[in-house]
Amino acid sequence: MINTILIVDDEDSIRRNLKTYFVSQGFNVETAADGKSGIEICRSRHVDIVLLDLKLPDLSGLEVLSQIKAISPGQAVIIITAYGDVRTAVEAIKLKADNFVLKPIELASLLVIVNNCLENYARRIEAQYLREKLSKLEGKETYSKLRQPEEIYRGIKLLSEKSSVNVLILGETGTGKGMISRIIHDLSDRRERAFVDLNCAGLSENLLESELFGHEAGAFTDARSQKRGLLEVAAGGSVFLDEIGDLSLSVQAKLLKVIEEKSFRRLGGVVNINADVRIMAASNIDLDEMVKEKKFREDLYYRLKVMPLRLPPLRERREDILPLARIMLEEFNRSLKHNVSGISEEAEVLLHSYYWPGNIRELRNIIERAVLICSEGVIQAGHLPEEVRKRVSSREISTGKADLSLEGSEKAHIQNVLKMCKNNKSLAAKNLGIHRTTLVYKLKKYKFE
Repeated sequence: MINTILIVDDEDSIRRNLKTYFVSQGFNVETAADGKSGIEICRSRHVDIVLLDLKLPDLSGLEVLSQIKAISPGQAVIIITAYGDVRTAVEAIKLKADNFVLKPIELASLLVIVNNCLENYARRIEAQYLREKLSKLEGKETYSKLRQPEEIYRGIKLLSEKSSVNVLILGETGTGKGMISRIIHDLSDRRERAFVDLNCAGLSENLLESELFGHEAGAFTDARSQKRGLLEVAAGGSVFLDEIGDLSLSVQAKLLKVIEEKSFRRLGGVVNINADVRIMAASNIDLDEMVKEKKFREDLYYRLKVMPLRLPPLRERREDILPLARIMLEEFNRSLKHNVSGISEEAEVLLHSYYWPGNIRELRNIIERAVLICSEGVIQAGHLPEEVRKRVSSREISTGKADLSLEGSEKAHIQNVLKMCKNNKSLAAKNLGIHRTTLVYKLKKYKFE
């Protein structure tokens, strides 16, 4: 997704230099030489972040900031100011500016600030969306008849309120486990402190330990200086460990000790460091099975599994596919400045019947690609990638002979993946994101040769 920056500054050289730099970094850039023009751009077009000079020829920067916030209260704004105006910049922060930078501007530092603001802005939008969803649940006496996604909202609400409870999020790759963990953090009373994440997949045991616990100078050959680990950086906040099933048993034991004793030591250290952090973990594999196979500690599993959230794969909630696709269509229309008016009936059938091994992440990528190719009019079947198109033929769609059931879609998808992997069951299971034993069970269930 391409983000749009609006630069509001009366100095032509600054506008020109900033535009050249941010275009080279892959941004769309709008510019305005005065406050009124900047306000009008914010009112008429989508802007992700505003770089706003405090000294403008027509309005004060604070006045422009106030009007921009009136148009869009959540709009991300970074103030640009000279050294002598720092006090005014602090006033701007009180008016909900996100940050400020001093002139002369160091471009590399500004890029870091911009990216951080964009990430925080995206999290605020996610959190606001969830707050709106959660507000609709208030006052209901029972949740027993709610659809599974609504049960997830209920779980998020409870976990947000109980910020001392550790979190385990289960689900296939692409179902949004990282996003849910951020939302839980943003809704909890830990939201003012750090949220740090670490993907445990593919990292060596030594590197994982160093990342989590930090190390003292001289702790090992390449430890030339002291390093703070994520558990220390996130003091008072949350640590999200993705693919926790990849942790070695040794690191699992140390993590369990952190949860139980609320303290840890850096590698090579002798001093205990307090660990007031919430551990949030995620896995796309069956941890129950790993516990049975003695590959995951049972005691750690149950300390994490107080109230697990299971995110259903997209193929198990097909009623959400087309609404999600339309929401994404509007989002990419705005970001790409295209005017795609909808999705054709044939394309909708293809989207609805596809197995979605990559879940919401895959749907998002496919809709972005379709909007990019289509640019205007209606998304047709031909705008979708081959793997989606070949799931159901046009003739099957028109005659109503396509098997759009969950089992039919699953069977066809497994057949395609096996063919792609030349009947290598281990490789096929890996691509499908399931255990080999699960694949063997499904092959028997669907009576494959």
